[in-house]
Amino acid sequence: MAAVSYKPPDSVIVDRIKRAFPTDELRERARATNLVQRERKFDTVALFYTLSLGFAAGSDRSIQAFLERFVEMADCDELAYPTFHGWFSPAFVTLLREILDDAIENLEPGQTDLSGRLERFRDVLIVDASIVSLYQDATDVYAATGEDQAGVKLHLTESLSTGLPTRFQTTDAKTQERSQLPTGEWVAGALILLDLGFYDFWLFDRIDQNDGWFVSRIKDDANFEIVEELRTWRGNSIPLEGESLQDVLDDLQRQEIDARITLSFDRKRGSGVSTTRTFRLVGVLNEDSGEYHLYLTNLARDNYHAPDIAQLYRARWEIELLFKELKSRFGLDEINTTDPYIIEALIIVAALSLLMSRVIVDELRRLDAKRQGSDDDAAASSTRLPRRRCSHALERHAHLVQLYLMVDLGYEMPDLDELLLWSSRDPNPHRARLREQVESGEFW
Repeated sequence: MAAVSYKPPDSVIVDRIKRAFPTDELRERARATNLVQRERKFDTVALFYTLSLGFAAGSDRSIQAFLERFVEMADCDELAYPTFHGWFSPAFVTLLREILDDAIENLEPGQTDLSGRLERFRDVLIVDASIVSLYQDATDVYAATGEDQAGVKLHLTESLSTGLPTRFQTTDAKTQERSQLPTGEWVAGALILLDLGFYDFWLFDRIDQNDGWFVSRIKDDANFEIVEELRTWRGNSIPLEGESLQDVLDDLQRQEIDARITLSFDRKRGSGVSTTRTFRLVGVLNEDSGEYHLYLTNLARDNYHAPDIAQLYRARWEIELLFKELKSRFGLDEINTTDPYIIEALIIVAALSLLMSRVIVDELRRLDAKRQGSDDDAAASSTRLPRRRCSHALERHAHLVQLYLMVDLGYEMPDLDELLLWSSRDPNPHRARLREQVESGEFW
């Protein structure tokens, strides 16, 4: 397909994307998977940016749409749909996963300093999982809990300081969240916020043993033994020491519960040898419902009183917004295929699109701070340019971003007439048309 030479204006956004995802590294990874040798027209760079920025565009995320965008941007001749569809292979999924894992580990974050009550933590890490529904025919690979239902479960850890995922895994929808969360030195110095999918006494102990902190909601029927009250109340308040939580909970009227409780659990999973730990139980009364919001934590009362614990836990809302962004803005609720490799590829591409968005947000904030006259104006720029508003702007202009990027990388703009002719041709020209049948009277 003929091309047209054009040189767009310089763009700091384009330069930042190239630094975040270097083309030499993309090509080297593709060569290591043998994709380039097997597929003559396979262009790693063009395909990567077609998918990652095409997903961000938010209009049509079908394989056909990606094919047309690839031909438009890749300086290639006509490319058949079956050939392009065949590129979504196990080797290609492996390539995308390597790119994603490398980006999660090595992308330069934006502003990383936590302030106020959070500044003592290395980071605040929010752990959660969410299910993406799939076509029923995908149940063989991605079974869900309901009969004849299919779904993928996304297991994600988000850094509150950067807004970036630090862990991104996929399983079928039946897999328990807790089984996908490793423990180890990665928690040191960090506060981990956990929902009930990760309610596990052994996990709490491992976080504490690895010098991390945690805050977790507790189950409604949890019945701990209270061994010490950490706050005393005047008057005829009910004493808690030596009581079981459920025995006294309904009779309490105080605004806060702050006590130490004991937990018993297997020292080593499946060993049958139990151990006991003491952690802090915190409750804050919801005046509207008259019920307590209850939390377990290893944070000390000297540093964080009961209302502080509840406030810290509210930061978990950030990961709910992240899942919403992945599903709505980056199309994870629009996976219209049952091919397991395409499903896996598109989910990974959605995560890469999210990272691409964060890279662009970071650079826009730097540019905004510079134009405001201060390189130290990052906090104000964060307010003026919120992440999710920036991702919405990227959705509207992703096609233009890719065009600038591809031309900057040395690709040439396609011949518009030839591109439209190719895209408009019927891939099945020999099929009989209804009008022809009607005109000829051939109804049977």
